[in-house]
Amino acid sequence: MSQQPVMPQTNNKEANNKTEFSQLLAGVIAGLVVGIITASAEISLAVLIFSGKLAGFVSNGIGLFLAGTLIATLITGLTSSYRGMISPNEDVPAAIIAVIAAGIAGSMATFATPEEMYLTVVAVIIVTSLLTGLVFLLQGYFKLGALFRFLPYPVAGGFLAGLGWVLVSGGLAAMADMSVGLGQLPALFQQDTLLRWLPGAFFALAMLVILNRFSHFLIMPGMILAAAGLFYVVVGVLQVPIQQVSDQGWLLGPFPGGGLWQPISPASLLALQWSVILDQAGNIAALMIVSTIALLLGASAMELSVKQDLQLDRELYASGLGTLGSGLVGGLVSYPAPGLSILGYRIGGSSRLISLVVAAVLGAILYFGPNLLAWTPKMIFGGLLMFLGLSLLDEWVYQAWFKFSRIDYLIIITILIVIGVVGFLQGVVLGVVLAVVLFVVNYSRVSVIKHAFSGADYQSQVTRRRAHRQMLAQKGHEIYTLQLQSFIFFGTANNLLNYVRQRIEATDLPRLRFVLLDFRQVTGLDSTAMLSFTKMIQLAQTQQIVLVFTNPAVESALPGQDNSVARFLAQLDKVETGETEKTVRLFPDLDHGLEWCENQILLAAGINLNDDQESLHAQLRSLLPNDADPDNLMKYFERLEVDSGYYLMKQGDPPEDLYFIESGQVTAQLEFPDRSPVRLETMRGGRVVGEIGFYLNKPRTAAVIADEPSTIYRLSIQSMKQMEQNDPEAASIFHQGIIRLVSERLTHLINTVNALQR
Repeated sequence: MSQQPVMPQTNNKEANNKTEFSQLLAGVIAGLVVGIITASAEISLAVLIFSGKLAGFVSNGIGLFLAGTLIATLITGLTSSYRGMISPNEDVPAAIIAVIAAGIAGSMATFATPEEMYLTVVAVIIVTSLLTGLVFLLQGYFKLGALFRFLPYPVAGGFLAGLGWVLVSGGLAAMADMSVGLGQLPALFQQDTLLRWLPGAFFALAMLVILNRFSHFLIMPGMILAAAGLFYVVVGVLQVPIQQVSDQGWLLGPFPGGGLWQPISPASLLALQWSVILDQAGNIAALMIVSTIALLLGASAMELSVKQDLQLDRELYASGLGTLGSGLVGGLVSYPAPGLSILGYRIGGSSRLISLVVAAVLGAILYFGPNLLAWTPKMIFGGLLMFLGLSLLDEWVYQAWFKFSRIDYLIIITILIVIGVVGFLQGVVLGVVLAVVLFVVNYSRVSVIKHAFSGADYQSQVTRRRAHRQMLAQKGHEIYTLQLQSFIFFGTANNLLNYVRQRIEATDLPRLRFVLLDFRQVTGLDSTAMLSFTKMIQLAQTQQIVLVFTNPAVESALPGQDNSVARFLAQLDKVETGETEKTVRLFPDLDHGLEWCENQILLAAGINLNDDQESLHAQLRSLLPNDADPDNLMKYFERLEVDSGYYLMKQGDPPEDLYFIESGQVTAQLEFPDRSPVRLETMRGGRVVGEIGFYLNKPRTAAVIADEPSTIYRLSIQSMKQMEQNDPEAASIFHQGIIRLVSERLTHLINTVNALQR
């Protein structure tokens, strides 16, 4: 046998090395690009917050935010459920902090120095970050992340649209060196002021248009460099000295000596005006709420782009750790940034190396960057703020018009207007109120009535004689059954009451005697719903109608069902005297409730319910043609006298016989080892039992047990074979009769199914 040559492994190792090197290079490039964009965004946020009376401290703010983002990105990048997560100091909390900073500067203007204002604002940032980080941690620890998926999308959109307006106005204020509001609009269009913000606005619009059409990762850095170059070209053409440009406030600098990161000392915190900070408690609470919403919305958006399900509770926990780290160095609230994380994914894939390189870029800018940043045009970062704000307004004001219903769009615009005109806290409160109202309105539209049918269409599982069935078909419209579902509260309960009232008062339909309400699929009731049922009882009393309430036992209740239904029905069950006792009846399940209503109709018609004995001879006569003699078949049956509790058959038994019930009562039921049996059918005299399994030769699917002493006739499979051998004509006639009986039952079953689908 010839020996196969051994293939060299060098090529495979080289290919693997090349693949690893390519992935490493892609991760480094992604980190560099994302790091530069992240740094630009953080500088913009510092310009947003430290403007106006705080403009002299913008370099301090830049250092705090870059340091905070560096720490948060390292922590979150290593603990997130997604490899390569970027979690900078975010624009959503920054926009609210800008509102807080403006309020603090305004309230302290008459008695504090700019440095005291600055220290107070930084203290607010630290406190807010630490509190929000703790909230993130607790939500992640108690696994509450999924709850925020229930926030109505239009309400979240209203928050984000409001943030867009805050960012746009903040960008204008940073470039114009003045606050922006309705009263300042004329000043914005004065020549000197217009020249300061109009180029930045054009820059923001250009970025919005271009980035909406193209998605290359180099576009944003390229536009920033091009804008800076164009600025200095214009300065050179106009022959304006650089020092004069800086003195007139067109540049970020000059910066004071020392590094960018200059934390405040613990001693400074003791001298702060904490009462001023407490006045902003409402806005701080709003920041924590909106940050949680923005975090989870961003994480959900990322799942689609990176094709990976994120663990929301783990993201909350990771962001909590990152925000605590950011707050300790003076940074803002941090959580995953979908845009930056997705950009890193598209360039370098899913790799924690991206987060590490981003942190390295931020560290390099912190250490080497002051001199370079000092000569950066302020309008670039003001334009970046406007771009971020315009992006949100474009998505939630313009594009939302084509995506949402008019009522949802109105909610978005209402929240936006309140945030812009009144304040962010008021906008958040309004959003929460609208979320509750929206839920109530939408949930009220969901009918708590799963099925509605009359007793003529849907009957109990009690098999009755033909005459009794005909009577129920005629009188069954006196029973009106409603199968209820879901949680019943004040909105849906009132709709249910009106529905019952309309049926009771309908003159074109037969008069009702019984209204049956089944609670099996009801998960709970509130107190107002109980009041509606009390009104329904009063209505039934005046109309001489019996209300039948049915509900499963506590041990057989549906998963998630609380005790409010059981408490309500227990209160009714305690009524022993008065008219209510005649008006309300309680039964353990729908089937027994229907059986009682049917019995009342038959009794009112003068029918003796116990007069149900039907001899085997009479049963065979009803099955066979008129010219057939039942006596030819009687000899094949065995008569049995059984006591209560006797099993005619058990689940899984072989199909060795079928039974004719002459007198007494038997019940077919499903039996379970861990809960009560479920009744399938109760049968009295004149009923055939076990014919399906007998003819199909299939094991018994249910048990049949005698409820009381009964007289039964048994036809074994051996007797059937004897009949077919000794009297084939009689056997054929018997088979035809069974076929007709099964067909009648199938027709009844189809009618029942049709009733459930109405």
